[in-house]
Formats: sequence, structure tokens, C-alpha cells
Amino acid sequence: MTALYQQVSAGILRQVQTGVLQIGDKLPREADYASELGISRSTLRLAFAELERLGVLERKKRAGTTIIANQPKPQFNMSTTGLHDLLSLGRDTELKITQMQSVKTLENPHLKDYADAKDLWLEITGTRTLPGEGIPFNATTIYVPARFSGIKPLMSSSETSVFKVIEDTFDISVGRVSQTAKAISCPTEAAQTIGIAPQAPALQIAAQLYAQDGYLMEISIATFDPERFQVRTDVEIE
Repeated sequence: MTALYQQVSAGILRQVQTGVLQIGDKLPREADYASELGISRSTLRLAFAELERLGVLERKKRAGTTIIANQPKPQFNMSTTGLHDLLSLGRDTELKITQMQSVKTLENPHLKDYADAKDLWLEITGTRTLPGEGIPFNATTIYVPARFSGIKPLMSSSETSVFKVIEDTFDISVGRVSQTAKAISCPTEAAQTIGIAPQAPALQIAAQLYAQDGYLMEISIATFDPERFQVRTDVEIE
């Protein structure tokens, strides 16, 4: 069932897209608009927040709420309710690979807490792009342990995901995903890749994928443009 604030935000968006409301128009004061729509101010605020997140509205203190676009900005939404959802990024967007090389554990800070039998990893560097978009929303580096590094000659310049190639090649499946998200100042190289200013706020997600037998399949370090990516978690306690 769609929440009331989502119905309200969808209704306002329809008015913008059909021309009832125009780019540049200012919406009425919250109290007046909520009364006009027959909803509470808290519901209206949630609807405004949703439209602001989509890039349709801009809210400024003392300046009010202004319509700034008639289409939501492109954005990848990852809703996580289980393992299948956590892997959606690797299924629903395209990974364009720019470089592959072997690296040693001790030479890379991202690998310092891991040990690999041959002390070598396959490092895969690439980007992810939303359908129809030219600028990547994600700069990614993936580390594959030596156990699975035989996938290198099988990799093409464009894949949905590295883990899928590992699954198909070695007849295994991802059984566990562990990931950590944090806000960072975007490094210059990644900023240039995803089209934001160097040192601007960015989201970094470090993830470890394990096979059902417990073996580590890959480590990924991904930097995202926070304006074009969000993570939603919905967990039900039984």
C-alpha cells in the first residue's frame, strides 16, 4: 500500500508534468497548502522532502518552496530487504571495466585485513552508469582473491557484475554480503569520474561477498555521487 505522503508527492509531480504547475512557481505556505490538500503538515513535509530528493522542488528558509524541474533526476535506488536486494546494484546497472591488474596484499590498504594463499589479487577498476546516462554515478574497484582470479581472460569490457562471472565460472553462488557505508570527501580521480567537485561529499560503500561455502569471492570499494544513489533498508521483525 502506498503511503499517503507518496500519494501526495506523486500528485504534485503529475501537476508539474501536465503543466498545472510550472517550473519557477512557488508553492503555497505549508499550513495553507496542507489545508488545501486536506492533509497534515507533517504529511506535506514528507511529500516535499521526497520531491526535493528527486530534484523537483527546492526549499529555502524564508524563500519558500519552488518548483525547479518537471522530471525526477536519474537516480539508482537500492532497497535492501534481503540478500537478493543487496546484489541489485550488480544486476541492474552496467559495470564498464577500465583496467585489470594483479596486486599484492601488503601493497593495498584495502586488503591489509585479508590473507590470500598466493598473496595476489586481481584488481578490477571500473564505473557504473545509469541507463541513458553518460556520466557514471559510481567509481568502483573490485578485488578478487587468487582462488577466483582465473576469471580475468573471461572478463569483457562491460559486465553486469564480477560476482556473476565468478558464479558462472566456478558453479557457486553468493551466500553472504557484508557491507559498510560511510560519508567521505571525494578523492580527485573519483570526483572527475562521477562528475562532482573534488573533496565534495560522497558516499563510499565497502562490501565483501562470500560464497555459500564461506570463501571470500570479492571485495568492492565503490564511491557514489550521493545525488544519484540512495540505499533504503526495510527490515521486518518476526
